[in-house]
Amino acid sequence: MKRVIITATLLMLPTIGLQAGEVYKWTDAEGKVHFSARPPTEKAATVEVKKYRGASPAGTQMSDEDKAEWTEAYKKQLLKVDETKTQLNCSSAINNADWQFETMLTQGKRNVDNGSITQEQYTQATAALQKAKQKISYSRCQSATGLERSFYECMSNDKNHLAGCGEKHNFMDM
Repeated sequence: MKRVIITATLLMLPTIGLQAGEVYKWTDAEGKVHFSARPPTEKAATVEVKKYRGASPAGTQMSDEDKAEWTEAYKKQLLKVDETKTQLNCSSAINNADWQFETMLTQGKRNVDNGSITQEQYTQATAALQKAKQKISYSRCQSATGLERSFYECMSNDKNHLAGCGEKHNFMDM
């Protein structure tokens, strides 16, 4: 079930990074390709800047290879969890989760409108996200122990995403 949420998250967010305008594609010293809305902070072997609107780059089409690389880079970013120990803060955890759910649902609608995903994919992703959302509540957070408490602590950190916290703390297994 965890994979369903990750897949749903990726379906709902494939163009969110592209909405910002400029996307930097760069290769680091080890030859690893990165995508970012910010230019590289370290010396890069190559830097390519493209302006995108929605799923389609303005004036040029993103290649299938770039789309696959970007999606993989985005997935890694979503699954990355800030390991800094965060104190449980149920208000922050619930606010972060609610904001992320709403962002995914809103972006999912945009993705249907711009043809990035089908209505059927959106419907399936929405069902999975709604099921996950029902498991998150302030009262559950306050009484959480073990992995569930770890999940809420993870979500208390503003740097973390539902996909990463859910994966790391087996959220969908609870």
